[in-house]
Order: sequence, then structure tokens, then C-alpha cells
Amino acid sequence: MASLTYSDIETRCANHLRLPTSNTTEMTKLAAIINEVYRDIGLANPNWWWLRKFSVVNTVADVTSGTLAATNGSTTITFSTGPTASAAGKVILVTGNVDDASAVYRISAHTAAATTATLDAAYTGTTVTDSAFAVYQDRYNLPTDLKDIRELRRFGLVEPLRRVGPEEMDRVKSYDQSVGKPLLWTIRDFSTTGDPTTARQLIVHPYPDATYRLDVNYTQSLNTELSGTTRPLIPDDFSQILIYGTLSRAYPILMGDAAANRGLYYAGLFNAGLEKMIATQRGYEDLPSTTPLDVYRRFYHRGRRQGTLRSLFGRYPAEF
Repeated sequence: MASLTYSDIETRCANHLRLPTSNTTEMTKLAAIINEVYRDIGLANPNWWWLRKFSVVNTVADVTSGTLAATNGSTTITFSTGPTASAAGKVILVTGNVDDASAVYRISAHTAAATTATLDAAYTGTTVTDSAFAVYQDRYNLPTDLKDIRELRRFGLVEPLRRVGPEEMDRVKSYDQSVGKPLLWTIRDFSTTGDPTTARQLIVHPYPDATYRLDVNYTQSLNTELSGTTRPLIPDDFSQILIYGTLSRAYPILMGDAAANRGLYYAGLFNAGLEKMIATQRGYEDLPSTTPLDVYRRFYHRGRRQGTLRSLFGRYPAEF
């Protein structure tokens, strides 16, 4: 493998353009074009095989030991025993809350093992001095280079995790306080609100009551500018596409209108190379199924030998 770095690509483009690499002004312009083309290639297909990555998110067990005191109108709560790990960012449900039953509060500040914590807004429930409670973590940081999740998988249940919109997740959480293995997920906000340089957050429901493994298959974003010895994520076999795309723009931009035809020539090579990479991409996509999977059918009809006409026709002959 040639293992071309950014410097190698820059030098090849400069040689085609007959520009000396010692000319820092022109190399700065060329660097901008190379990176623009690089990002355009990344956008050409949202599921490029060379952008796929894998990560794991483990949910956190709930905290229910001890009791707490909370005063209506106050943002401070007091635990009888401080949670071992910091509860900041987690949600808390107060069992003794009658006035605003089912209200879910989020803890904005807490130090590990401390007996006091601060809520994100004033407590609206019944004043309690010795109430049971439950603390859950339903938000988890995703990889900082994540562009989009292709699949989120957890184990032990036939039904796959279902993605919902942020508003739908809010609606579910407004009335459903169930706990257990996650069934729904969505992505909202960053770990630091309004700061896109921080990790995006995964939100799950029901509230996790134990440690559950979630496999995250995702596509990464091109969040690094190519420079120096950095290698593009594009496989080395297709790195010439980046060179062709750069030259198709650099000739008319850096060399003037007289070189526009050369730009068109390299644009043709760029498009042809991109088509070959797209053809290769198809080999990494799931093939269409020709027969239905019966895992769900067998799960829901297991042990059932009688039923309505509709349920009977919903089984394979071998299931009777």
C-alpha cells in the first residue's frame, strides 16, 4: 500500500499544477481545496464503508438506597446517604411526591458521596423529610467523532431497539416511569449544551435499572482537517479520487480561465473514480432478503396451538 499522507497528495497536486511546494501562499490555497473536496467526498454517501466505526455504551445501575429530604420551592435536596458516584446529569424520582406526582427532576450539580445535590429547577412536589427515591442515568455520551448511528443493539430481547424523535421521547418520559432494558432511543443535544465540539448524547427509555451493554455501530464525521502526515480516511486504493477532485477545481481557480478545460478533464476522472467507489460500496450493504425472517413469528406464537382463523394462518405448517 502506498499509504499516501496529506503531504504526498499535496505534492502530487502541486506537481500537476506546476506549483513549487515552497510557495506557502499557493500551498495554503491548495490545502483549502483539498479539504473541501475531501469533505464533499464524505458527503457523497452517508454510509461509506470507510467511515463505519464501532463503540460500546454501558448503562448505569440505578441508585435507590437510603432516603432524601426535599422542600417545595427549593433546588436543594439532601440524601441520608450520599450516592457513591456523582449524580450530576441524572434524573431523580421522589416516591413521596403527592402534589406533583410522577414529576421527574434532573440533578444539575452533585459531588460523589456528597449528601446534598442541586436540582435543575425548584422542587415542585410535596415537602418530604424521609422519602424513598430513585436516581437513574438515561443520557450517555456518544463518541466525539460520531456522525450518525447506523444501528444500536442491546441483548436478550427479540424486539430490536426502536429509534424515536426527541419530541416523542419527551412525550413518553412525561407519563412513563418504567425501568428496565432500553426499548427506545434518540439523540439530542451535546454533553455541553450548544457546544458542537463536545460529545452528542444518547437518550434511552425505560430508565435503566442495571448495567446493560449497548453496541453502537456508527459512521464517523470528517472532523479533522488534513495536513502534514495525516492520512485521509479514504482507502488508499481510492486516494486518487481526492487528487482528481482537487485538480478539477484547482486548475480554474489557481491557474485561471485558460486552464478550465484541464479542470473539466480531471472532473471526468473524479466522477468516474467516485462511481467506482460507489460500486464498491454496494458490496458492503445488506443484501435484500428473498425470504421472510420468522424469528418474531415463532416468538409470538410459541406454545399456541389453537386460535382464530387469522392467528392460524399466521403460522408455518411446521408450527401446528
